[in-house]
Amino acid sequence: MAAIRKINARQTTRRKPAPKKRNTARRVSPIKPGLTGARNWATAQVRAASYSRKSMIRLIASGLVLLLAILWMALWLGGFIPNIKAAGNKFTKTKLMSIGFVVEHVDVVGEGRISEAEVRARLGVQPGDYLFDMDIETAQERVQSLSWVDTAVIRRLWPNRVVVHINERRPFALWQSNEVIHLVDNNGVVITDAQLPNFSHLPLVIGGGAAENAPDLLQEIGKYENIAKDIKAIVYVGERRWDIVLEDGTRILLPEDRPHEALARLVTYDQEHGLLNLDIERIDMRVEGRLMLKPHGQERGRRA
Repeated sequence: MAAIRKINARQTTRRKPAPKKRNTARRVSPIKPGLTGARNWATAQVRAASYSRKSMIRLIASGLVLLLAILWMALWLGGFIPNIKAAGNKFTKTKLMSIGFVVEHVDVVGEGRISEAEVRARLGVQPGDYLFDMDIETAQERVQSLSWVDTAVIRRLWPNRVVVHINERRPFALWQSNEVIHLVDNNGVVITDAQLPNFSHLPLVIGGGAAENAPDLLQEIGKYENIAKDIKAIVYVGERRWDIVLEDGTRILLPEDRPHEALARLVTYDQEHGLLNLDIERIDMRVEGRLMLKPHGQERGRRA
């Protein structure tokens, strides 16, 4: 029994935990290694500079760059940069104007249909203005908004001249749409401020979409003088095919596809059979390989 008690006494005896060792390691600030490294680098640079002139120059340059960076950062954080920039621009502008960089001459080079006064007004530049205040791109857009202007190129000629080169639109035809007649160029662009009686000699094109699509056909018709000299109008039918109306009222119906070939056949028929000398109301060429005529039944004298 005594032995059992000794065993139980041993089992119930608890061991005390060993005391924890204190962490005697020295705490180091996370910033300190960086500062220490910078200090060591600076010390090394100073020592090197004391032995070498080249190292001294490099050290001074590095210091100036660092100082300027700190100064710029301070100005930026303080909101002084825009004010400094504005003051610098004003100073530069004043100096350049004082030595003659002001607008004194505006030259407009073009074909003469556009008023120079109108071009000058669109430029937005007055004599005495600072030469570099003019926005070239904006000025070109304003000048090109004039209906007679196809393209405009604006240049500054130092120190006091602005030159505007105008490429005017070339009148190509009179376009009738919804019973209103407009003057158009060869791209179908309407020239709004035009005196129409001055262009009555131009061909008349009729119908929606006719202005943009007529140049190819009119160019082809121009190859055949015996037709071109008697044309009164060309009509764009359904925005898909053309009719040619002659001065005597004859109407030539061209096909939708390959109208140029039909026109060439018409000229051949006229040369071989005198087709256009007949009193014909309508020549229908819409069906390929067929020529349908609607005559009045009388022959008239050959046109000169």
